[in-house]
Amino acid sequence: MPSRYRRNKQPLRLVIIGGGYAGLSALITLRHRAPDAEITLIDPRPCHLLVTRLHETVRKPLQDIQIPFQTLARRFNFVHIQQAIPFDEAQLQTWKAKKSIRLGEQSLAFDYLLMAVGTQPDSTSSADGVFDLDSLSRHSLNTEIDSLLAAPGKLKKHFNVIGAGPSGIQFCFELAHRLANSGADYQINLIDGHDTLLPLFPAAVGRYVQKRLDQRGIRLLTGQFYRGLDDQTLLFEHAHSGEQSSLPSDLTLLLLGKKPRLCLHANSSGQILLGNQVLSHLFTAGDCSHYDELGSNLLTSQAAIRKGKAAANNILLNAGALRFCLPYMHQELGYLLSLGPDDAVGWVVSKNNIISGLPAYLAKQATETQYDLFLSGIDSYLL
Repeated sequence: MPSRYRRNKQPLRLVIIGGGYAGLSALITLRHRAPDAEITLIDPRPCHLLVTRLHETVRKPLQDIQIPFQTLARRFNFVHIQQAIPFDEAQLQTWKAKKSIRLGEQSLAFDYLLMAVGTQPDSTSSADGVFDLDSLSRHSLNTEIDSLLAAPGKLKKHFNVIGAGPSGIQFCFELAHRLANSGADYQINLIDGHDTLLPLFPAAVGRYVQKRLDQRGIRLLTGQFYRGLDDQTLLFEHAHSGEQSSLPSDLTLLLLGKKPRLCLHANSSGQILLGNQVLSHLFTAGDCSHYDELGSNLLTSQAAIRKGKAAANNILLNAGALRFCLPYMHQELGYLLSLGPDDAVGWVVSKNNIISGLPAYLAKQATETQYDLFLSGIDSYLL
């Protein structure tokens, strides 16, 4: 390792809290550029989850999109501590002052700390037959669907997806593909509180998705706020009239978005800010972070990966002789929605450049392959 990345001629001690896209992006970048750094990853889960493929669990086991941290630890030479670390602003100040994290009876010293704890679902539910993003990341949805389709009783099965954002839409089309070949009598409903579909996307994307929904027989219900579940009946309130309504449901996906556990404000280099104070040795990246200046703060895997790489590079720059950092400037290069195993839609490079169908599907698969290669040690993220 170059001497400029050493601490008093000793390897840098780096701690990363959170093993999602941002945390692993930073870790792999640090390992490539600082080969003998001592890296510790703290995450309560046993596996890294490929969240951008979570909708595929409608038709495949959850294990297919999980990568054990033990496997990654052997590949990139780090220590994984499977533990949850609660924190707040006061705790960050303590870590800054002591340059160590208390883990039970022991302390873990560090030179630099990266917070990449991600987000949590905007709404949770423990009701039977209701799954949010958190439960979908822990339970195999395909086995739940198998059991539901095999269960005796009423003939028609009702599937409801609440939240017509990217996750909800992708799950809807996977359900439609899976159920079309099942021989079951079913109805899929996509319910959302907005009046229009995908209001933050180019209009052409919304029109294409609407066309595909119609072709698949998926019913779109807009302007409906979810109010709860009574037995196997979903309760709604109209966004404008306040009119109450209900729908039967055998399986419900509650996909109302996500929010940071604690949004960490950072300067343009990724260093955490508490008021006007810069915590120069504490960085943040991913969905839990909001950077100043011009770089993308969208809650996407693309932004998380780029923030992680930027934070890692700035940690090493800060550890060098000149002790300077570079601003994070990444802008989104596109966004693609999967509409089943052979279809997609979205934009690339510019929001005026819409692609759909097979070209969009192949482009989305290429982005997934790029991340697979990254996890294998091949970094092709030039931008």
